[in-house]
Amino acid sequence: MQKDQLFILDKWIKNYLNEKKTLNLAKNTIMNYTRILNSFYQFFAQKEEEDAIKSIYEIDREFILEYLNSKGDIAVNTKNLHITVIKSLLTYISENNDDNIDLTKKLKGLSAKNVKSESESLSESESAFLEKYLLNERYKKNFLNVRNRLLVKLLYYTGIRASELLAIKLEDISLLEKEGVYKINIFGKGSKYRYIYIPVTLISYELDFIKEHFLEDEILHKNNAHKYIAITQKGRVMHRVELYTMLDKLYSKLYIKKRGVHILRHTFGKRMVKKNVNLSTIKELMGHENIQTTMIYARSDEKGMIEAVSR
Repeated sequence: MQKDQLFILDKWIKNYLNEKKTLNLAKNTIMNYTRILNSFYQFFAQKEEEDAIKSIYEIDREFILEYLNSKGDIAVNTKNLHITVIKSLLTYISENNDDNIDLTKKLKGLSAKNVKSESESLSESESAFLEKYLLNERYKKNFLNVRNRLLVKLLYYTGIRASELLAIKLEDISLLEKEGVYKINIFGKGSKYRYIYIPVTLISYELDFIKEHFLEDEILHKNNAHKYIAITQKGRVMHRVELYTMLDKLYSKLYIKKRGVHILRHTFGKRMVKKNVNLSTIKELMGHENIQTTMIYARSDEKGMIEAVSR
C-alpha cells in the first residue's frame, strides 16, 4: 500500500471536521466526531500495517463492521453513533473527491437505527421525594448548597440539557413580572436559541443569593465576568462531570437508585404529557428538532390505559 494513504485519510478527516466547525456544529458534537474519527484513523493505520487494505476507497461495509468489533462490548447507542459519524465522513469524501468515487454505494445495508427504548425517568414517588427536598427551605444557606438547588430546579422544572444549563448566564434570565415567571434564553443543541420559562417562586431566592454572592466575592467577580450561574467557588464554569457527580450524590441522599442528568429531562417530558400539554408546546420547550422525538413521552403506560377505560 502507498504510504500516502494515511496522509490522505488524515487530510479528509481534517477537512471534514473543519467544514462542520464552519457550519457551527455544537462544540460537544465536534469533540465527539473528532474522538470517533481519530479512533477510526488508528484502526485504518493498523490495517494498513497488516496490508489488509490498500486504499481509503476500499473502505466498505465489512471494514466498518470489523472496526466496530474491534471496539469490544460497547453500548448499542455508542455503536450507532460511530456508524453515523463514519458514514457522514465517507459521504463527504464521495461528494468531494476528484475521481468521482462513490463510497456510499458500499454502505448499502449498513443501518445506524437507534434501538427504541423507554426513556428512563423518575417514578412518581421518586419525583415526590425530589420535589420535597427542593422546596424545603430549611437547609444551610451557603454558596454551594444554594447553587446546587438552583441547578437541579432548572433541570427538573424546565427539562433543559446539561450543556444548556452550563451555558446559562445571569443576563440570559429576565423577569416577566405580570406572568410571574422568569424567561430564560437557552443556547441549545445545533447552535439554536429558544426560550424556557420557570415560575418566579421556584428560584427567586436562589437567583438573588447568587447575584449577591457575585457582588461580594472578589474571586467570582474577577474570574466569572460573564456571570455564569453554574460556577465553582473559584469562578470557573462547572465541568459536566462535576454536575453529574453532584446529582449522583443527591440521588444517593434521597435513595433514588438512578443516575445521570438526562433522567430529569425525561421526567419533565413525561410530566408535561400527563398535564395534557400540547405536544408542539413540549417540543419547543425541550428544543426537539423533530416532534417524533417528543412523541416518545406520549407512549401510554399500563396505568394510563387502565384509567382510560375505567372512566
